[in-house]
Amino acid sequence: MHAIFFGMKRAYQRSLAIARPLVARFGLTSARFDMLYVIEDHQGRVLQSHLRRILGVTAPTVSKMLRSLELLGLITRRPCPLDRRQRLVELTREGLKRIRRAIGENITLGAVDFAVECALSAVGGDAFVEIDTFESMLRRVRKAYHDGATLHYPWHPDD
Repeated sequence: MHAIFFGMKRAYQRSLAIARPLVARFGLTSARFDMLYVIEDHQGRVLQSHLRRILGVTAPTVSKMLRSLELLGLITRRPCPLDRRQRLVELTREGLKRIRRAIGENITLGAVDFAVECALSAVGGDAFVEIDTFESMLRRVRKAYHDGATLHYPWHPDD
């Protein structure tokens, strides 16, 4: 093992420990939040194959996640009218309501921003610069390890 790998693993685990309660209030997991966020970000409907690419996960993983979201009544899947080989994923009324509430409390109202700023801002430092630097380093690591996920959460005024 390498100290950087260990540090990234521990940071990931601790960030999930903070994120889990934020989304659990809405009956979601972090992975379900990501999936629903992508669907909502695409006007409430997206092709299943696009979800795989955006989230950077395998097709079986997407299928399993979508099956659980269907059972919860948060999404529906049906053949795409333009290409019957594709599946169109759509938020249900309940799915839309739930993800919008979760986005509103965690992103719009700044709960997640606050957690990130607390972790990355040195006392008296510039939080914007610290976050931008950290995000740049994460992008380099992800690129070096051929991470193809394209999900982008806005965090700064220009996003």
